[in-house]
Amino acid sequence: MKQLLHFGGPVFDSGFRERERDALSATLTLDDAKPLFLEFQGAGVTFPQSLRTEPWGARTFIVRDPDGNPIAFAGDKG
Repeated sequence: MKQLLHFGGPVFDSGFRERERDALSATLTLDDAKPLFLEFQGAGVTFPQSLRTEPWGARTFIVRDPDGNPIAFAGDKG
């Protein structure tokens, strides 16, 4: 069973995001990332990384949550 956890305070120390700019807070896997990407795009979401096909074939994109945490979505190439 997969589960999301909620933390009421910072998970990383105060300087972590400055040191590790590419660190993700979470990666969620989908059958196909494109429909969700298009839905977010239609809602005006900005993306630190737009939808792209990775060298290993997965389609991925990244958004930031309201606290600025980067969250990746990944799916099959489709």
